[in-house]
Amino acid sequence: MDDLLESAKHPTFMSTIDLKSEYHQINVHPADRDKTAFVCPFGTFRFKKMPFVLRNPPATFKRLMDMFCRILPAMAYLDDIIVLSPTFDQHLMDLETVLIKLKDYKLFSNRSKCQFACSRVKYLGLWITSRGIEVDPDKVSVV
Repeated sequence: MDDLLESAKHPTFMSTIDLKSEYHQINVHPADRDKTAFVCPFGTFRFKKMPFVLRNPPATFKRLMDMFCRILPAMAYLDDIIVLSPTFDQHLMDLETVLIKLKDYKLFSNRSKCQFACSRVKYLGLWITSRGIEVDPDKVSVV
């Protein structure tokens, strides 16, 4: 969150990408699938994709997103990715880089929740604008 606050001081163009079913996009290693087995009236089953009910999916997904963002012009908090750029041309190049890498990693986005090349976006409950970070008025109106 501190990295976001530092980077989001004065971006001109912003995009947010929401990943679809984040944990279910990560494969369970074949050698570890027996550890996910469960029995029900219909038989015994093992997960091929990481289920949310395991103990470490958030930490595993965070490590994946940290590796993903380390090499990209983007930041992520779990399944929420944000791309901040000073110019429109730079933003298009940054977005292309991020979207290609999402394809390479076989990560899929929820298009209805994505916002592209905006001057203001809502991210993690805050408004990111060209003026910086602003508190969501809906969150403080009840106070």
